[in-house]
Amino acid sequence: MFGPDFFERLSQRMYYDLDGNPITQDQWSVLRRGAGSGHVARDHIGFYHVSTVWTGIDTTAPLDNDHGHTPLIYETMVFVERLDPDGALSEDDRLDCTEQFAELHATREAALAGHHRATAMVRDWLVNGHPEL
Repeated sequence: MFGPDFFERLSQRMYYDLDGNPITQDQWSVLRRGAGSGHVARDHIGFYHVSTVWTGIDTTAPLDNDHGHTPLIYETMVFVERLDPDGALSEDDRLDCTEQFAELHATREAALAGHHRATAMVRDWLVNGHPEL
């Protein structure tokens, strides 16, 4: 994701609405505020957190103007919870920001399907153990 052309792509990024249509950065900002955190789905399973969000930004877009490229504007990620034996951390502070799994999606429907796959995968990890990444 952070290849040698990352910062060039970052400066030329395209913004997309919830349906994948190109929009301006100002329009994206308004949508992000209206969408709150942009969460599509969120589950807490054991000490894992599965989160699927609309980002509205395609970090995989090619630098050249590839009109056949489908923007990947939703993301499913799995995080593991930090140990908190004293119960002193808030829910957000208990999350270890090291992702255990990530998957990008083009549509809300694909993102929800990806979220369901990720929750099934996490349930499998709880039963059979987490494979080495």
